[in-house]
Amino acid sequence: MQTKAGKGEHHVYRIIPQNQDLSPLKPRSHYVGVDAVSWYINKEDSWFTNRMASGTLDITLSNGMEKYQTALGTFELKGGSKIAPVFDRPVLLDRNYRGGGIGFNASLTAIKKDTVLASVLKNAANASLGIVAGMVDTAAVTGPTQLLTSAGSQLVQGVRNILSDQSEKHEPLFDFNGLNFNIRADKILGPEVYLLFHRGADLNDDELDVSVDGEMTLPTYKGNHLKDGTWLLLRIKRSSEYPNVRPWFSKRRDLKGKIQSLVDDALNNFISKESALEQFKYTESGDGTLLDKFGTLRSIILNDGVITEVQALAFITSLKNLIVNARKSIKEANKDIIVSSEKEMENLFTGKKLTDSLKSIVKEQINAIEYVRDSSQILDKDDIVSSLSANDLMKVAKEMPLTMEEIQNF
Repeated sequence: MQTKAGKGEHHVYRIIPQNQDLSPLKPRSHYVGVDAVSWYINKEDSWFTNRMASGTLDITLSNGMEKYQTALGTFELKGGSKIAPVFDRPVLLDRNYRGGGIGFNASLTAIKKDTVLASVLKNAANASLGIVAGMVDTAAVTGPTQLLTSAGSQLVQGVRNILSDQSEKHEPLFDFNGLNFNIRADKILGPEVYLLFHRGADLNDDELDVSVDGEMTLPTYKGNHLKDGTWLLLRIKRSSEYPNVRPWFSKRRDLKGKIQSLVDDALNNFISKESALEQFKYTESGDGTLLDKFGTLRSIILNDGVITEVQALAFITSLKNLIVNARKSIKEANKDIIVSSEKEMENLFTGKKLTDSLKSIVKEQINAIEYVRDSSQILDKDDIVSSLSANDLMKVAKEMPLTMEEIQNF
């Protein structure tokens, strides 16, 4: 089995690593990300002396409503190696999975080696990855900004024009139109699923696996590294917690600190009880009290399309519960009440009995989340794989894999 690159049939294989949990990707409670892991071209060493390869990758989410496009840079090898040094490069950063299948279009083309052209393709790859990262990082519940979407589309189209220019001899390693594949959510099982885009010999799915060799993760076939035709290995990642920092995290931390300080000041008679309680009222200006600041922050969190509904619920429930307990703590001159806020959140995430007050807060914030995010109409409700009711969402929230330290830092 030594098919030359550019020959053979097109296939996409799903590879699920052994010994991992097999729970499927769930909308509104999981994050999804995609890495370009490694790619391979089976050609003689002499071929690489005057040829290089490049390509593009398109990813669609939310039933085609969101499209992320990136250039893959250049494939130039030395010393007889035929595996490109991609090294697990993220092409789609973790973002809230809202439902529907995930679509891919991968294209790889060989062109005449050119120093200037190689620089253009490398710069385009870096720029397109930056655009995709910006699309994810600034996404609202209605999806990424159209300005960034348009910029990414134009940039990748420029790369496609270079790779399809017939004035120079071009050799498609995948079909010129790219290799298309759509995967359903119920086929994305466990924290990692690999997709092997391959042109070459027919392979038996059951004989495929992945292995780590130094810094690279590579596909294996019948226990050996796959060295056939042309392939591109992608990794789809599924997680329950957002791994990065959102812009509003500092605002949340600041608001918590101010609420706790207000309670201390009131209980120590540094300010009057009446003055402290005024901070838990909305004002016409919308920015005069701590409750105003909570309302503004809650709106930001509700409209943040990057985090899941479950984690949005956790963040705003924790803040609202803190406010309710802070107000009660001041009224009754009892600091133990606000201190109990952390214990109540612990009970929420460990499935223990909740107070009636916290149950009411959770349901109230669920209604707010469902109203804001479902009314965005990014997806028709009938297309959501698992539209969660209030009770369902509470159950999922209880199962969030949070440590005590993370709970206390909400």
